[in-house]
Amino acid sequence: MVANSAAPRETKMTAKWLSIRALEQHSIEEDSDAKYMYVSVKAPRLVGISLRMFMWAMEAPILGHFLLKYLKNENLITKVFIGSHFLEPPMHIPQYPAVDFEELAVIKLEPDLSPPERVALALDCLGPTPLRHKTEDHKEHFQHWAICDYAKAYTSGKATPTKVAEQFLLAIEESHQSTPVMGFFINYNREDIMKQASDSTDRFVKGQQLSVLDGVPIAVKDEIDCLPYPTTGGTKWIHKVRHVMDDATCVKRLRACGAVIVGKTNMHELGAGATGINPHYGATRNPYDWKKYSGGSSGGSAAVVAAGLCPAALGVDGGGSVRMPAALCGVVGFKSNFGRITSFGVLPLNWTVGMVGVLAATVEDAIIVYAAILGHLPEDRIVSLPPPANLPVIRDLEDGKPEAAKLIGGLRLAKYTEWFDDSDDAVKNSCYRALDLLKQVYGCQVKEITVPEIEEMRLAHYVTIGSECYTSIGLTYEKIGMANSGADTRVALAIYSSFSNCEFINAQRMRYRQMHYHMEIFKKADIIVTPTTGCTAQHIDSVALRYGELNYPTGAKLMRYQIAGNFLGLPAISIPVGHDSSGMPIGLQLIGRPWSEATLLRLAFAIESLCARFRKQPQVSYDLLL
Repeated sequence: MVANSAAPRETKMTAKWLSIRALEQHSIEEDSDAKYMYVSVKAPRLVGISLRMFMWAMEAPILGHFLLKYLKNENLITKVFIGSHFLEPPMHIPQYPAVDFEELAVIKLEPDLSPPERVALALDCLGPTPLRHKTEDHKEHFQHWAICDYAKAYTSGKATPTKVAEQFLLAIEESHQSTPVMGFFINYNREDIMKQASDSTDRFVKGQQLSVLDGVPIAVKDEIDCLPYPTTGGTKWIHKVRHVMDDATCVKRLRACGAVIVGKTNMHELGAGATGINPHYGATRNPYDWKKYSGGSSGGSAAVVAAGLCPAALGVDGGGSVRMPAALCGVVGFKSNFGRITSFGVLPLNWTVGMVGVLAATVEDAIIVYAAILGHLPEDRIVSLPPPANLPVIRDLEDGKPEAAKLIGGLRLAKYTEWFDDSDDAVKNSCYRALDLLKQVYGCQVKEITVPEIEEMRLAHYVTIGSECYTSIGLTYEKIGMANSGADTRVALAIYSSFSNCEFINAQRMRYRQMHYHMEIFKKADIIVTPTTGCTAQHIDSVALRYGELNYPTGAKLMRYQIAGNFLGLPAISIPVGHDSSGMPIGLQLIGRPWSEATLLRLAFAIESLCARFRKQPQVSYDLLL
C-alpha cells in the first residue's frame, strides 16, 4: 500500500499516553520505536449462573448500556476508535498491490481446469505416494493415514470406500457411546454416506475413479451448505429461517472429485468463541485429552482429522478459526488468500474476514484439497482479483535435490521477537526448535522486524467481525434467535450490536494502516513466522457445558497471532511442531505475502518433515484402513 504523500504528522488522542502517528513515522525495522503492547484483556471469566446473570445484565437496556461503555473503554476500543483521529481512508475489503514477484518451482493452474484436473496436477507436485517421513534412526513416527494412503488401499484392493464408510460409522457410534461423548458431529446421515461410498466402490471396480479423492471421507463444518443437511451454524434456530437449497461451491468441487462427504462437524455457536464448547450439541473434545477443548470455531473439523476419522475436513476461518483448532489438535490448518476460494454457500457471518479453510492430516493433504476447492466466482465481491493459483513442486524436496533445498534456504523469514515470545514457554520453545532446524538443515535466515499497532489490529478485527456478524443476522436473532442461544453467544451478540458507525469506519482505517505495515514487511521478507497460539488447549469446565463459557482473556491469548490472516486476508498455515509437558499439541504459523500460497505450502512441508519426529498419537484415535 502507498502511504499518504503529505508530510509526516502526528495526531494525539484525548488520552495523553496514546497517540495515532502518521504511517511514515512508523518503522517496521527491528530498532523501530513502536512499542509492543502487553495486554491483559479486562473481562471476567464466567460460567454457570454467574454467566447467566452477566448475560441478563448485558441485555438490560440501561444497565447493559453502562456495562458495554465500561468494557469498551477499559479494553481500549473507545480510546482507539472514538478518541483518535486517523489520517488514512478506510479499507473496507482487503486490497493488494499488483503482484510483483514470481513463485519458483511451481505448477501454474489455468482458470478453466476442472477440480479433478487440478487435483491430478497436485499429485504431480507431490511425487511418489504415499510419502511416509522417517526419523534419522528410520523408526517411523506417528502419522495419520493420508489421502494417498486411502487411494493406494482402494487401488490395491486392501480396502474399499464401502468398507471405510462402515468403519467410519462404527467409529462415530463408538464416540457417541463414550463417556463423555466426544462431540465430533452435529449431523451425519448413515444412508447418504453409504450411498456415496457404494457409488465410489463401483467406480473403482470399473476403473473409473474420478481422482485421488475418490472414496476418501471428508467432513464439512456446519457453517457450509452441504445437502442433505441443514446448516445450523452451531445454533438451534438459523436452519429454521435459512434453508439449504444446494451444496456450497467448495463442497460441489469435492464431490466432483469423488470425495465422500461424511457429515457436518460441530462448531462454536455462530463461531463466536474459541473453545468449541457448544451448549446445544455438546463440547467438541480434544482427541489428545478429552478433558480439554478442541478450540473454535472449527473445532469439530480439527478433532475429526486428529482422531483419524477423516484425512481432511473443511472449516471457515474468520478469526483464526481453522488455524487455532488445528494447532490445539495437532493437525495442519491452512487458509488461502482472501478471494482465492469462493465463499458461495457459506453462512454469511463475516464477509470480509472469513474464508473457507482446510484442516488436514498432512501438508500434502492440504495441497490436494486446496487444489480441489480453489477458484473464485464472477459474483464474488472482491476488489483485488486473484492471479492464477500455483501449486508447489515438493517432490524434488522429498528427493533431496539441492535446487529444491536452495529454494527453502533462500526464503527470507521475518520474526517480531517481542510478539513471538509473548507465549507460554512450551509453545515458544517448540517454535524456536522448529526455526533452529530450518536454519541447520536449509540455512534459512530470520530477519528481525517490528509490526506496529498489533493490539490495535486485534481490536479493529474484533469490531469488524462483530459488526459484520450482527449486520448479517441481527434482526432475525432478536426475533427468534436470542431466546434459543447460549449465554456466551448472547453476551457476544450484545457486544457486537453496540459497535457504532464511527468505531466500524475507524476499524477499517486501521485495516489500511496494517496493510501498509505488512506490505512494507514483505518488501524485506517472504514469510512472517509466529506461534499459532499463545498457549495449548485448556481444560473444559464441566459447568460450562450447559451455558457455555465467557473467557475473553484466554480467547485473546489463543488468537494472539492469527488476526492478520483474516483482517488483511493473507494466506496462512499452522503446522504441528511439538507438544507441551502434558502431551498437548503446539503449532507454528506461517503468514505469507498476498497470493503466495505455493511458497507458504512448500515451507510448511519442509517444517512438517523436520518436526515429524516430535508428533505423538492422540489418546482418541481410529484406524479406518484396518
